[in-house]
This record gives sequence, C-alpha cells and structure tokens, in this order.
Amino acid sequence: MSIQKKGVFIAWVEYQRRVEVLAPFLGLDIYYFSYAWETKSKIQKLFSYLLKSIQTLKCLFQSKPDLVLVQFPPAPALYCVAFYSWLTGARYVSDCHLGITNENWLKWAYVKKLLTRGQVIVHNTHLVEQVKVDLQVTPFVLRDGVAKKQSIHLGNTALLERLGLSLQKYVIFPCSFSVDEPLQEMIEAARLLPEIKFVMTWHSEKLPKQMRETLPPNIVLTGFLQVDDYNCLFANSGLALVLTKHEAVQLSGMQEAMAFEIPAVVSDLNTTRFLYKDCPVYVKNNSQTIADGIIYAFQNRLKLEETMKRLRVESEQEFLEQVTQLKWLLNQ
Repeated sequence: MSIQKKGVFIAWVEYQRRVEVLAPFLGLDIYYFSYAWETKSKIQKLFSYLLKSIQTLKCLFQSKPDLVLVQFPPAPALYCVAFYSWLTGARYVSDCHLGITNENWLKWAYVKKLLTRGQVIVHNTHLVEQVKVDLQVTPFVLRDGVAKKQSIHLGNTALLERLGLSLQKYVIFPCSFSVDEPLQEMIEAARLLPEIKFVMTWHSEKLPKQMRETLPPNIVLTGFLQVDDYNCLFANSGLALVLTKHEAVQLSGMQEAMAFEIPAVVSDLNTTRFLYKDCPVYVKNNSQTIADGIIYAFQNRLKLEETMKRLRVESEQEFLEQVTQLKWLLNQ
C-alpha cells in the first residue's frame, strides 16, 4: 500500500497543533470530532462518545481511506477505526498520548489487542519502555512537529486591548486544567507577581469553581479561543509558562513557544530536559520558583529568544528525520 492513497487523521478533540503539523507530511485529511457541551458532565461526555462514534464511522465509510491515523485515547475512537479496518482491510496507526493521566484507557476491553494490530506511535523516547511493558511491542517515536514559523506580531491588537494586555508584557499559560498541571502553584505564583498579567487559555468552566472564584485580578481567563486569536495571544506574549507534574510528557505549549520563538518557563523534569535541553528556564513546581523563573525570563528575554530559535531548528530537523522514516515504513 502506498501513502499516496487516501488517508485520514481522526482526532476526538477541537483542535491540536500536532495533528495540523503531522497530517500534511503524510498526505492525510483531518477530521476533528468534538462538541462544546461535552465537558460539562460525565453523562454528556459519555453521550458525546456515542455521537462521535456514529460520526466517525460515517466519515470512514464515506471517505473510504486506505490508511487511518487515530489519536489515542479515547478508546471508543480506536474501536471505530479498528472496526472499519476489520471490514475493509485498511491499515491503521494509533498516535498514542500515553502516560500517568491516560493509563486507565489501556484497561478498556480489547484496547491493548487493537493497539498492537496496528502501528503504535509515541511522542518521545521516555514512553518506549512503558509501551514495551504494556503492549509487548516497540512503538515508533515521533516527536511533535513545529508549526510553520509564525510572525512575532500576529494579528491586530484589538484582542489584546479587549483583554487589557500589553505587547510582550504578559505571560501566556496554555493550559487544559487537567490533573497533571500544577494549577494552584501557578495561581500562587501569579499572586506573587501582581504587576504581571497571566493569560490562561482554555474552557473557563473546566477550572474548578473554587479556584475560579478566588483568582487574583492579574489572571485573565480567555475561554476557548479560535486559532487566529490563540496565535495572536501567543505570538505577542512576553513568555510562555508550560507546566506539568508528570514525567514522559511532551508539552504542546513548548511547540508553540518554538513556533513563535518566545522564551518559555518549563517544569524541571527528566523528560523536559531531555526534549528541550538548556533552552527554556526550568523551575520546580512551587509558586516561589515559578515566580523567580518568570522574572528571570523577562530580564533575559533576548538571550532566551536566541536559544528558542536554536531549539526550533534542532527540533524541526529531528521531526523531519522521524516523519520521513515513518512515511517509508507506511509504504512497506
């Protein structure tokens, strides 16, 4: 089978930069399946899985791809793709976002068997041993690609003015309000720096109510942003704050920081140091060191911009080598 034949990328999310960057290299059409209401309760989330399953199967049987990349988790998306593959003989590849926060998905019925029937991709080498133990297969490693180089000042300043932000004077925190993020520590760090605005970009209702009601006045909640607005806020920020509690996590926010070549303050972990070398400012996940790291990053902005440019070039080269090898494997 040739990669030049019909291929699709299925992702049950609103939008993801990894998908947007990877799909064109493999000649894949992208299909997102998501609903604005699905995060409001567990019942609505389960109902969304039913609707997404129907939509995904309809999409697959109408488009008739020979190759399907599916983002895993969630498990129901994998079920749909595996069922389509079983009926049609199409090949499928699971782009796996595994780790501590996603371990429970491997306990779903037949998930491990279905993953091993197709190619398994992980986004960094620190996940390889976990997959070998869990699935008894060796996954292909493909780090996130870096988006096409973006302008330093993207979009007009109307959005910034509406949010009360000044060019390169605020911190962007591209969060998802998930359990792996040190949210309380970040909030306390913002409280220590009242003169600096912090912008949190995700569905505001997903932030725990008690946290939301006690935020310091220098934290701005944007809600979910359209791509152009998100890019505008990221490109014009002073620095990116990209935090996680867990090892073996590749940080999407760092890919954005590289794309816009702006300084980043990052959680100090084995995986982050492996992936990003000496280019960002590393901090422990406590409020004082986060605040200290932010001050240092603002004071050394020009130097850090140069290191991010270097990291961008190195990361792009690594991604290109990996995705070229993946294309060759999929052609076999």
